[in-house]
Amino acid sequence: MESNSNKNKKIAIILVVIGIVLYVLVKLLMFDYFYIISQSMAPTIQPGQCIFVNKLLFGPRFHIGNTNDKVFRLYGFRDIKAGDMVLFNAPMEKWSNTIEMKKDKVYCKRVLGTPGDRIGAVDGHCWNDKVLRPVGVVEEQEKLRWMFDSIFIWNQCYDVIPINQHKWNIKNWGPLIVPAKGLNVTLDDFSRDLYCEVIEYETQEPLDDFLREYTFKGNYYFALGDNAMDSYDSRYWGFIPEDFIIGIVSDFNFPRK
Repeated sequence: MESNSNKNKKIAIILVVIGIVLYVLVKLLMFDYFYIISQSMAPTIQPGQCIFVNKLLFGPRFHIGNTNDKVFRLYGFRDIKAGDMVLFNAPMEKWSNTIEMKKDKVYCKRVLGTPGDRIGAVDGHCWNDKVLRPVGVVEEQEKLRWMFDSIFIWNQCYDVIPINQHKWNIKNWGPLIVPAKGLNVTLDDFSRDLYCEVIEYETQEPLDDFLREYTFKGNYYFALGDNAMDSYDSRYWGFIPEDFIIGIVSDFNFPRK
């Protein structure tokens, strides 16, 4: 007969295996946590602080293969709203002009624009024409308003996308319409420059010089750091494809590392 000692060992192993499986499933389908390493969301979230990401709200996603277009997402409880903080994969390398999911890099930012929203900034203060309340930290945006332009030019972070049209900068830009699935745009010199990366990402080929209109195939978001003066965000690299979003930040009151 099997000894009690061996039975206990088997039970312990089974419980450990079950625990590991449950842990993986919870992280994959429900919740996860990440540590913030930059100042981009200060003062809301400080470097070293842990954030709690809810994957159930927007729906957990699954990767199939290694290409950007093979992502499957389960249904969630609600859509992402302007003002939500989200965690997402970096949409491109720094200063790159090509949208590509960076699975080893994640950002936490606050959503200013959801698919189809009309957004912009005036004197450092961001706006969304569908939202009556301010989006982001007003005090930080006010600091940006009064910051000398020469400081940003010296740091080479004054220009924003698109940099060669309308002379947009991080204080004053827009109006800008966030791409949405089914939204059709007429392509003139300005809109071609603005949506070039999105169109090339969706078609996987260079933008045709003779293309005069385009209908977007997917949804996109525009997100900024609460630290308006020191955040590498959508002002510089543009739109975030919906497939890149990991989840909505539900809490960030965990102790620092």
